[in-house]
Amino acid sequence: MDLNEYLPMFLAESREHLQELNLAVVRIEEAPDDAETLDEIFRIAHSLKGMSATMGFARIAALTHAMEDVFELLRQRRGGLDRDAIDTLLQCLDALSAAFESIEADGEERLDDAPLVAQLNALIRQQPTEPAPEPESEAGVDDVLARAGGRTVHYVVVTLAGDALMPSVRAFQTIAALADHGEVLASAPAEAAVEQFGGDTIEVWLASDHEADTIQASAAAVPDVASATTTELSAPKAEAAPEAAAAPVRERKSNGAATVRVDAERLDQLMHLMGELVVHRTSAEALAARASEPGLSQAMQDLARSSQALQAMVMQVRMIPVEAVFLRFPRLVRDLSGKLDKRVDLQLSGSETELDRTVVDALGDPLVHLVRNALDHGLETPEAREAAGKPATGTLEISARHAGGSVLITVRDDGRGIDPRLVARKAAERGLIPADAVDSVDLQRAVELLFSPGFSTAEETSDISGRGVGMDAVRTTIRELGGEVLVQSELGVGTTAQIRLPLTLAILSALVVESRGLPFGIQLDRVERTLNLDDYPVRSVAGKRMLVLRDGVLPILDLASTLGHGSADHAGHAVVVRGLDQRLALAVEQLVGQRELVTRPLPKEMGGGTSFSGGAVLSNGEIALIVDCDAVAGIANGDVAAVPAAA
Repeated sequence: MDLNEYLPMFLAESREHLQELNLAVVRIEEAPDDAETLDEIFRIAHSLKGMSATMGFARIAALTHAMEDVFELLRQRRGGLDRDAIDTLLQCLDALSAAFESIEADGEERLDDAPLVAQLNALIRQQPTEPAPEPESEAGVDDVLARAGGRTVHYVVVTLAGDALMPSVRAFQTIAALADHGEVLASAPAEAAVEQFGGDTIEVWLASDHEADTIQASAAAVPDVASATTTELSAPKAEAAPEAAAAPVRERKSNGAATVRVDAERLDQLMHLMGELVVHRTSAEALAARASEPGLSQAMQDLARSSQALQAMVMQVRMIPVEAVFLRFPRLVRDLSGKLDKRVDLQLSGSETELDRTVVDALGDPLVHLVRNALDHGLETPEAREAAGKPATGTLEISARHAGGSVLITVRDDGRGIDPRLVARKAAERGLIPADAVDSVDLQRAVELLFSPGFSTAEETSDISGRGVGMDAVRTTIRELGGEVLVQSELGVGTTAQIRLPLTLAILSALVVESRGLPFGIQLDRVERTLNLDDYPVRSVAGKRMLVLRDGVLPILDLASTLGHGSADHAGHAVVVRGLDQRLALAVEQLVGQRELVTRPLPKEMGGGTSFSGGAVLSNGEIALIVDCDAVAGIANGDVAAVPAAA
């Protein structure tokens, strides 16, 4: 049988298992007596070993088997394993991760498992014992019940879906999942013969004191399981007839896990087609508004309602929890805090918050940069914290929550905070500001300097930080996602970095405006208000036009001119937007209205890329450029020069 067709699914599931194992190992280090986590570790490791063996990756299976022997020590020792042992296990997980990367790249395992297996065996410090004989599936029911020792025996029958991939792997996973609830007395196929299994029905006789519902649910949760039934078998009494032992007590059925793996490219194509439908619907609505055909208006309303429901469903399908990113941080914080000799209490919240898959995929690196900065530059050593009257253990909080049509992700630490004077001195040393401007740098300006390319406050370069690419890379990536980064800090108290991101990248709610006859889109959650410039006083301050409002005085930027298209003939309207943690008034000729725009990335050859985050086709066929409000604010501050867009 050719297993290559199963390789993508094997890699996807293996990476999920590795991520879960990393999290579980870190958790068991903190709470060695957590039986639930220990059971999870064994279940994941057993599944990973079975999948690898079935796919023919013997080195991965051998290393995972050796790790299982070390995990067994956790069951035997109170107080868990020491840090060196945990480090060895995590080193093995890193090696497995590299092996999966090489398999994806060229199909080769590329894993030198012998040194790692030797390290694992050294941790056990005992001679290996002969494995207990596997129970044979051909054993009679009476023999199985006799071996139960008076415990309740559950006869579990699992049926795989007709299109199930890798049935032998699913058999491994089913037996492993049930083993978490008791002792597997027998199985069909027998555990020793699972690798050759190619059927669709798995039978397990399980001695367990757990509820039948719990056991059944565990079996049903295995991927590709179509149904699972559980029957309790009564233990035979000495005087009872043999046939009485097989009498069923009760039976319950489950529909199994109703999930399907879909290739990410297909989801992207689906979203693209949905975007085209939105554009066509908008065009049809514009035509229907000018027509007088009876019933057309109602038909368009029905079409709009159905397409909007479909759009919402398609977007929901692409949503995944931000937990996919958060799961990497317990391991990251553990390793970095050990290197830096710091004590850190990591608090994660809102991991169930959902984001577009594309956004989640791109979010990992920016968050890693923020976490590294918080650990290296923010949190102090235990001695420094105690000297400052703080607890020796610092707190690092990472949270996510929905806010309207956006998601807010916050990284907060209770460390030393940002020192504007220190930042200013470093900036002057690197030629970013004049030496005589150091004393005038306030916190807001210091934060902006931290985002400058090549800037770092580290005294020396290390493998953790100091190369000056972190914060600049964070802002660049988040801007490309249509989001913004805000940083707040108080010296001696701590620092908070907040990322605001759109829920999805494909369909954007925007205010469409015209300036110098050209359409532009402004992300709706950046718009505070619109107004008529003739109704408000406009003053000139240091040669710049300023809009006077009750709640402040804002600089006025002619949108077309700022973006390199020349001045508008008569910009009678203004759009008050938020960019780089400040407010601006963008002068435009016409307010077209709110639209749902299907956004597309701009080609690299197009000029003015720093001023726009994408483009969208309007219902009339014109292309509206999506304004990057942060870039416009940078132009207003003189940090970025206006670049003419290509025609």
